[in-house]
Amino acid sequence: MMMQDREKIIFEVLKKVPKQNVVLIGGYGINAYVPPRFSIDCDLVVLNDLAEIEATLRRNGFVKAESGDVPYGNYIRYFREKEKVSFDLLVDSVLDRDTGIVFEGDLFKKYSKERGTVGKVNPIRIDMRIADPEVLFAVKFVSARRQDIRDIFMLAGEDLIWDLVAERVSEKCSSDLIVKRSRLIRRITQSKSYHDSLQGAYGKMPDERFDLCKRRLVEFLHRLAESDSSGQSNKI
Repeated sequence: MMMQDREKIIFEVLKKVPKQNVVLIGGYGINAYVPPRFSIDCDLVVLNDLAEIEATLRRNGFVKAESGDVPYGNYIRYFREKEKVSFDLLVDSVLDRDTGIVFEGDLFKKYSKERGTVGKVNPIRIDMRIADPEVLFAVKFVSARRQDIRDIFMLAGEDLIWDLVAERVSEKCSSDLIVKRSRLIRRITQSKSYHDSLQGAYGKMPDERFDLCKRRLVEFLHRLAESDSSGQSNKI
């Protein structure tokens, strides 16, 4: 099955999911702010009405993963095996498994708004509560997988409230973790091949856009280190 067909399934089902008590995060949350990319899973922070959301997914052919196939207790995965698409439900919090850092449901409730997200190729728009870009940046800074770094690189080109990003990161991360993540992000995004590596997800990126994202990200990492050492935040 083609990626655009999988994306279409996600959007068709997402239209039907009760939205009053969920917050969209993950790739489709990122798509609300930057040029969209493909994703075969949809991440939802569930604040309430879990049973109703699960019932909707089951009615649309999704099957709940066995408990042994999911990594932790508040994480519930529903998938359609044939099409290889899934919905990941994060019940009232988002946990980073590697660090044990938890982003509570109240944080997503406070820092989210009604927005629209779109697909990479399908002319479909979904309006629902989506996490603010500053929170998405912080969540992905903590996990810092290669895909997460790609997302925060792209978010850096947006008009973020950098003080809020620094606040979210600093309240969750130790000084050691900030240093570790910052070094990793710099090493990956400053490689000579990084510009070309983004094309697979986003298509050709203008040099001006790439340079803007890179400059803002580097400035943020530098000032994050300064604020962490001084206990003060800095604006970019």
